This record gives sequence, C-alpha cells and structure tokens, in this order.
Amino acid sequence: MAYLPKGAMSDDALLESAGVSGRQLAQVLQLIAGTDISELDVTVGATRLSLRRPAIVATLMAMPPVAEPRSLAITSPLVGIFHASVRAGDNVQPGQAIGAVEALGMPTSVDAPQPGTVEELLVGDGSPVEYGQPLLILRRAVLAASGDA
Repeated sequence: MAYLPKGAMSDDALLESAGVSGRQLAQVLQLIAGTDISELDVTVGATRLSLRRPAIVATLMAMPPVAEPRSLAITSPLVGIFHASVRAGDNVQPGQAIGAVEALGMPTSVDAPQPGTVEELLVGDGSPVEYGQPLLILRRAVLAASGDA
C-alpha cells in the first residue's frame, strides 16, 4: 500500500467516496479550461459534480478587444483659471505642456498624455474651469509600424 500524506485521497478512495476518479475529474477540468463556461452540473448515476467559476472570467473571455477612440478629451486636474499654451492644429508629444490651470496664484501644468494633434480648444484662454472639465480634444497620432528587419 502506498503512503499518502494526511488528508490526501488515492484515486480509488476518491472513486469510492465521490463516484469519480481523480483522472476523470482532471479530464473534465481540462475540457472546460479553455471555454467560457462559468457553471457546469454533471450527474452520473448517484454522483453529482458541480463546477463554478466567477462569471467575470467568462465575460472577459467573451469580450472582443476594444479599439481606442481616435480622439481624447484632456481634462482639468483642478478648479482654477485655464491658460492654453497650444492652438488647434498644433502637434504635441507625450509630456508636453498644453496649458496650465492657475489656482490660488499657483499654476499647475496640464500635459499631453500621448502624441497627437490638437483638434479643438474647448475652453478659452483665461476662462474659469472645474475639476474634470474637458479643456481640449486631442486627436491621437497614428503610429506607423516599423519596417526594420
């Protein structure tokens, strides 16, 4: 008789107590591993096997990849007065200042998060802005694939 750690069951013991061998259970788990099945109930004779995994796993597996929109609204990081440093049509690089929001006499820089072209200024220079208010629309740059081999 083979030695088993305390609490472990042999395939025969699992078969005797649950009516399913460890090998059969592994086969079922392998069959559903790559699927979007979130719940499975199988009854064979007197044995009932219920498998459940969070529905979010199935949802994430079923969701097609979402393309990013071509344009992005850059919003104000705080309440204050907006001073633009770009105009419509200007090209910007990541980290480049597109303006500043002045609050209590202290300017806070608003930077471009990614490369692109300013499509439209939504707030006039010197205008008051709220937290989260869109300041401008940035059209994302289309990155060309590298042809280096």
